[in-house]
Amino acid sequence: MKALVIGGGIAGLLAARVLTESCDEVVVLERDELSDEPDYRAGVPQGRHTHGLLVRGGELLEELFPGLREELVREGAVLADAGDMQILNPLGWLAKTHLGMPLLSLSRPLLETCIRRRVTAEIVDGVHVTGLSFHNGVVNGVRTRDGHVGADLVVDASGRSSKLRAWLAEAGITSAEPEVVDSGTGYATRIYTAPAGFPVVYAESPSAPDLPRGVAAMRVEGDRIMVTAQGAGGDHPPRDLDGYQEFLDSLRVPISTMLADAEPLTPVYLFARTASRRNAFEDVANWPSGLVALGDAVCAFNPVYGQGITVAAMEALLFRRHNDFSARGCRAFQRKVARTAKASWAMSSNADRTWVEARRGGLLGWYLKKWQAGIVRDPDLFRRFVRVVHMVASPATLLNPVVFRRLAKYSRQDLPRGRRPAGSSPR
Repeated sequence: MKALVIGGGIAGLLAARVLTESCDEVVVLERDELSDEPDYRAGVPQGRHTHGLLVRGGELLEELFPGLREELVREGAVLADAGDMQILNPLGWLAKTHLGMPLLSLSRPLLETCIRRRVTAEIVDGVHVTGLSFHNGVVNGVRTRDGHVGADLVVDASGRSSKLRAWLAEAGITSAEPEVVDSGTGYATRIYTAPAGFPVVYAESPSAPDLPRGVAAMRVEGDRIMVTAQGAGGDHPPRDLDGYQEFLDSLRVPISTMLADAEPLTPVYLFARTASRRNAFEDVANWPSGLVALGDAVCAFNPVYGQGITVAAMEALLFRRHNDFSARGCRAFQRKVARTAKASWAMSSNADRTWVEARRGGLLGWYLKKWQAGIVRDPDLFRRFVRVVHMVASPATLLNPVVFRRLAKYSRQDLPRGRRPAGSSPR
C-alpha cells in the first residue's frame, strides 16, 4: 500500500513515521522549501514563538524515535524538571516541588528538523497540493500544481491551513461548519541572549476577565531566551520595539528587569491566528475511502496551551492499530481521532471561553478557577495539576473526593484589580 501524507510539519512527519511500519511506500508532500538545518519557514508562522513540548509529548516522541531527547540536548535543547517552571498565576507563584518529569525547552525549528532527519519516508518539498483525486468515489491520490500523485491512502496533516472541507465539497461531500472558540489572543516574540541564571521556563499566566496580559520566556538552544508577550481578549502586544517594551514593563513579573543585561537578537514577531477550531469529520456520513485527517487539520488548539504536538503524536499512533481504510474504516479512524483530541479540546476551549462568554466557561471554568488558589499553596495539588496539563494523567484525576477535600482548605481570593507587582520570584 502507498500512503501519501499532505504536510511536512510535525503531525505529518509523525504520521509518516508510523505508516512506514505497515505501508510499502510512504511519501510526504510539503509546500515549503525545506532546509537541512533548523530554520523558520512560512508554513509554520507560529514557529518563531515559544513552543511547549508537553511531557507526554516528549515521551511519545522518544518512543517513536529512541534517543531523540539525547540528540536534542546535544543540539542545545535545555532539559529540566517540569517542577522547575516559575509561573505566576493571579494569586501568586505556583508551588515549588520536584516532579521527576523531564521537560525539554527548545525552538520549534530544532524539534521539527531533528524529527525530519529520522523519518525514513520520502519527503518531497516545494509541492503545492490543490485538491483530492477521486475514482469511482474513492480517493486515489491528490492533485498538485504539477499534475497528479496517486496513492492508496491520503492523510491530510496540512494543519490550520487545511483546505479539506473545500476539497470534499468539490466532490459533493459536505461537512458541518467547524466549531470555533476565539479568545482574541495575540502574541509577540523577541529572542535575547540568555542572562546568567535565567530560569528554563518563566511565565505569567493571563486570567479572565481582569488580567489579559502575560508572558512566556523559555531558554532555547544557542544559549538564548525566547520571550513571548501574550495578550488575550484583543489586548495584543505591539510589534514596534517601544510598544513591546512597554507591554513587558506593564506585567506583574519583573521580566524587564531580568532582561536588562540581555542583548536582543531579533526583531519582534507577531502571531494572532490562535482561535481554536474543531472539525467534526467523524460525523460525515458519506466520508470516502482512502482518506483520513489528523492534527490541526481536524482540531487546532490555541497554541498557548502547547497541546498540538502531543495530540498529533497520539493520533499518529492510531495507525498502529488501524489497517482498514475502506469508507467505513476511514470514518472509524476519524472517530478515533475525535476521541483522542476530546479531553484536550475540552480543557483548552473552556479556558478560552472565559474571555468571550458571560458564563466564563461554565462549571468547568469555575472549577479551574478554584485550582488557581490550590496550586499556589499546595505542592500536591500543583503536582496533580501539572500532570494533567502535560497530559501524563487524565483530567478525571482532578475530579475526585481527595482533590475536593484538599481544595476545600483554600478559599479562592478575589482576583487582583488591574496589574500589580508580583514580588520576587520564588527561586
